[in-house]
Amino acid sequence: MPEPDADPQLAGCRVLDLTGELGWLCGRILADLGADVVKVEPPGGEEGREGPAWEAWNVGKRGVRLDLHREDGLRTLHALAARSDVLLESFPPGHLDRLGLGWGTLHAANPALIVTSITPYGQEGPLAGAPASDLELMAASGALSLAGDPDRPPVRISQPQAAAWTSAHAALGTLIAFHHRRGTGEGQRVDVSAQASLLPAIVHAPLFWTLLRQIPQRAGPFLTGRNVHGAALRNIWPCRDGYITFALYGGGAGRHSNRALVDWMAEREAAPAFLLALDWDSFAVTTAEREEIDRIQEALGEFFLTLTKREFYAGAVERRLLGYEVATVADVATNEQLAARDVWQDLGGAPHPTGWARFDGRPARPWRPAPGLGEHDAEVLPEGEVGPERVVAGGSTEGGGASEALAGLRVVELGAFAAGPHVGKHLAEHGAQVIHVETRTRPDGFRTNYPPFKDDRPGLERAGMFAMTHNDKLGVTLNLKTAGGVELCRRLIERADVVIENFTPGTLGSLGLDPARLLDDNPGLVLLSTCNQGQTGPHARHAGFGTHLTAMSGFIQLTGWPDRAPSLLWGPYIDYIAVAYGAVAILAALERRRVTGRGCHIDLSQYETGLQFLAPALHDYFTTGRVAGRDGNRDPSAVPHGVYPCRPDGRERWVALSVHDDAEWSRLVDALGGPDWAGSPALATPEGRRRAEDELDARLAAWTARLTREEVVAALRPHGVHVAPVEDMADIAEDPQLAVRQAWRPVHHPVIGTYPAVGPPYLLSGTPAQVRRPAFLLGEHNREVFCSLLGLSEESYAEGEAAGVFD
Repeated sequence: MPEPDADPQLAGCRVLDLTGELGWLCGRILADLGADVVKVEPPGGEEGREGPAWEAWNVGKRGVRLDLHREDGLRTLHALAARSDVLLESFPPGHLDRLGLGWGTLHAANPALIVTSITPYGQEGPLAGAPASDLELMAASGALSLAGDPDRPPVRISQPQAAAWTSAHAALGTLIAFHHRRGTGEGQRVDVSAQASLLPAIVHAPLFWTLLRQIPQRAGPFLTGRNVHGAALRNIWPCRDGYITFALYGGGAGRHSNRALVDWMAEREAAPAFLLALDWDSFAVTTAEREEIDRIQEALGEFFLTLTKREFYAGAVERRLLGYEVATVADVATNEQLAARDVWQDLGGAPHPTGWARFDGRPARPWRPAPGLGEHDAEVLPEGEVGPERVVAGGSTEGGGASEALAGLRVVELGAFAAGPHVGKHLAEHGAQVIHVETRTRPDGFRTNYPPFKDDRPGLERAGMFAMTHNDKLGVTLNLKTAGGVELCRRLIERADVVIENFTPGTLGSLGLDPARLLDDNPGLVLLSTCNQGQTGPHARHAGFGTHLTAMSGFIQLTGWPDRAPSLLWGPYIDYIAVAYGAVAILAALERRRVTGRGCHIDLSQYETGLQFLAPALHDYFTTGRVAGRDGNRDPSAVPHGVYPCRPDGRERWVALSVHDDAEWSRLVDALGGPDWAGSPALATPEGRRRAEDELDARLAAWTARLTREEVVAALRPHGVHVAPVEDMADIAEDPQLAVRQAWRPVHHPVIGTYPAVGPPYLLSGTPAQVRRPAFLLGEHNREVFCSLLGLSEESYAEGEAAGVFD
């Protein structure tokens, strides 16, 4: 068994984990960071204990048994909670209240306790308490509507994702509350909605409705929403032994990548004359005509069929193309970069992906396998017999103020796109002062290359994707290729608590901002470097975007139908996984700084964070040899489990529903009115229903097709059936459950107008997020930051302007 880190970020933090699968990964994340996480199960063990998700997401924890339906079990849990920092739970709303373990009771006994409640839809609203599995949550969040082929139903990722997204955001909300507690001694409740936690998975898709009244559609292997003429940019391509990912991109990196690919084709005499003659410096993906893009892509597709996926990736690395392989879990297990970074850690006889963040080189890792049933009863349960002892917290200057959890923190953001700046968005909405540094000489690609734009007209201040990433921040411009720009950036960092950067490894040093020097100048600094594949390893400097890493992590290979090519997921899916992990890593490092006075350099690999969401499929591969594949909407533990057509209302309409056991089947039959076909004894068991799955899908599709989706939901939900409408981007803009949770918070931008900023999916009872200001204009806060904060005189500022320092 590996030895634990002697100095972990969350040393001394005690967490009681009462969650089911929806929250398992939350406790795992906290355990990775050094918290003592105690998994509480009923005497016979909890549902799912024998599956790969249990083994993957419960490593690092101790395990105990408690019967919460017995007085002695409740008494012991009360005592343990009184001696803990955090309690995680995923029971239906009101369940713990009925047991005498509600938020009010726990808070009265231990005012410092943080209770994180994780449910499908949240604690309040019209859907609070409604049952939902992964399929229904993907439908209700809008994510399902964006994936799949246009001529088939919307399709989910075959490795369930809702629990992972929810857990990651639960961990983030918990640590924001934990930071605030350090300043006030007060705990609070963190209310986490799985539906809302999935909104980052659809990224900027809702803005097409808000800004253009367009509803994005699923497009199989094609990128949509990147071209103002509606051209479909192919991203997933067949090759000799599988699939690869490559797309035409704009900007400097895109021009190089496009040109380098054509040069490679020319080396193999596979480049047609028109492609050799194309001027990539003037070619603009955003505005190119459909016919031109189609012609280019036809030639590329013929070339890709001559390569294996590993040959393509090796060539992409050598030539610095924006391209990657579409990996299976078997490919991930043998990836050279992961091996070089020592990602795989043997726990309980099987490798697990670990080390998603490295703090001054030390990886965040669990050091125990998932606990056996009651394995640590003798260690932990006697503590519950000692009697209540309130945890003493607070009194530190590190914590936030009374109204905003992260008030007093100053964050400097360097970089562009999503994976770095969206981390700062989470921090800004909870009171941190976040200063985003950009340059006029090379504007953020989100400002220039990614629709939607206001009125479909590109412009630096008209980009919806930039706007959704940068609310509640200050924005400044600095040219870091000038000595004056570098000096001002250093001065700003000397006054900061946190720096976030997502440049290619080595870029900071080349700009004169070497991480070691920054930490020498400011020993308390927490510096997050978040990039594609980490700061070290043979492929660390290989450029790419979130869609590429989403493919190489295994997500794309698992999305779609078994008889067709994989389908693309909307947007840079993995970037937003890395966002949650990046924010968690910062808060954990700040907690360690509170104890030691030392900051640190965090090396976060976006690729490795994505593996945490696929850990169950990887565990299954390592223990059984099974290579997970695309299963459409079918599920190994539920039948029926699918997406069914409803009567259209001018738009195509679908409903998702699933049945997980015999009792749910009986409820579905009752809701359908007891049709003769459903009464067949052959359908009374899971095995029988599995054998008749094609027939069941046809029967249900025939029934749903006669009804509106609202009529289907109204018929099934009162019977306790897992069901949800498949919402598109217009639907989620008006979703009443999301409205109760303030998922969309309107802000007014001087150019774009009013648009909905996305609020966090975790709601803090004592220090709720504040979304007040729209994204900044280019350089809007230069004088506020450089003159008022750094003390630059107006004369010096004018000299800097003349010298191009603020370009």
